Amino acid sequence: MPRERPLSVKAILTSDQAQYQVKRLVGGGGMAWVYQVERLHENSNSLWALKELRPQTQDPDTQAHAKQLFTQEATILSQLNHPNLPQVIDFFEDQGRAYLVMEFIWGESLEKRIEKARSPLMEREVLQWAVQVCDVLNYLHTRQPPIIFRDLKPSNVMVNNAGVVKLVDFGIARTYKEDKLQDTIALGSENYAAPEQWGQAQTDPRSDIYGLGATMYHLLANMPPSPAFLPSEPAPLNTLNGAVSSETVQIVSKAMARERSDRYSSAQEMKTILLNCLPGYISPVTRPPAATRESTAASPPPQQPSVLPQRVSTQTATPPRIPRTSTTTPPKPRIRRVVRKVKLCPQCKHKNTPAARFCVKCGYSFVGTRPAVLRVIEPVRAAWEMPVHKSPLMLGRANPTEGYRPDFDMTFYDPDGYVSRRQAHIIKAKNGYFIADLGSSNGTYVNDKRLPARKYKRLRNGDRIEIGLVVIHFLLR
Repeated sequence: MPRERPLSVKAILTSDQAQYQVKRLVGGGGMAWVYQVERLHENSNSLWALKELRPQTQDPDTQAHAKQLFTQEATILSQLNHPNLPQVIDFFEDQGRAYLVMEFIWGESLEKRIEKARSPLMEREVLQWAVQVCDVLNYLHTRQPPIIFRDLKPSNVMVNNAGVVKLVDFGIARTYKEDKLQDTIALGSENYAAPEQWGQAQTDPRSDIYGLGATMYHLLANMPPSPAFLPSEPAPLNTLNGAVSSETVQIVSKAMARERSDRYSSAQEMKTILLNCLPGYISPVTRPPAATRESTAASPPPQQPSVLPQRVSTQTATPPRIPRTSTTTPPKPRIRRVVRKVKLCPQCKHKNTPAARFCVKCGYSFVGTRPAVLRVIEPVRAAWEMPVHKSPLMLGRANPTEGYRPDFDMTFYDPDGYVSRRQAHIIKAKNGYFIADLGSSNGTYVNDKRLPARKYKRLRNGDRIEIGLVVIHFLLR
């Protein structure tokens, strides 16, 4: 039975090369735990990251597949050497569990950055990170045979304290084979995977170009793009962030082109275009440390003071005069009547507090309609978001014989046909978003209550929408 708990602090693991003592748990997700460990050595100790394979199932086939991906990551990283990749020093098994020891990155992922900011990130920073990603992608793509990363997304891009990007998690990376028409399995994260990763063709270097463009889109829009298997194009970047320059919008759009031939032909070509938007940029990888720059810089000559110092007087200073205390009675303070301000709802005339964002009586929004996304949380293998960027937004199943595909196509997650072709739609109004079932056979549920056919219900932040086996969270950004 697989161990579900992480390793305890001070636990010691032994490989053929060294012993490692667990200092703390850094995080865990997917199929692995990540720890900070100390490498116990006779001369000196050092801190590293230890990644532990964590099978979440007792199924032997699934466990074997997870171990295969884990071993593949160790094999690929151990053969690579690039400043934007973590250094790997050990791979071993202890008591039936697999471990990978690599460089500990003092920083955080771009996913954490966007979560903390809760708003689009600075355009220049995003472009600088993208340049470094292009560097490491070009290195991977020019190996023999080429290595395709296939899972480029904000959580797999780390930035250390010096601003250096590190590409992590090579679990689904693969080598490119020229005579192969498509990949054996479709892998990747839905919002960032290129169209060809959905079983249509073999992934190649341009698949990673798409992933980089989708990552930039998320960082600049504070919203991931809609998956490539949906018929509707992602919302234009400049409609979600009007501060982004037109040059950057064009770069992201070209990188995310549905047709591979319309994307940048290589990471090097994309890097050249990015650098045109970054005059004076110096990569943190090649920039000398601050101490080196200070020591090599010539010390400026001491400057003479422009004003002569004043002569200090030896005479005793005259003490200040103390004013006489007034004998008159001070006037009584005037009592001002405080008028309580209210925010009057233009729709129902209800009086709300000045800080109110919505009318407590009718729900009218004083701040306008916020951007909304639909986050798919079930089935378990689904984990992606789609912005509600058009009105109405149709939800349902595709009908290939008629050439019909709804905006939110659930065919991929509905093998048994619970979802109707025109199941429901969501509309955007001045006072919010509304959903209506269009007379489907199995119904549309919001917070476990079935909607009456063709009657609109207002959606609120966090509402749970159920259609067949698909569960969606409605979220306002």
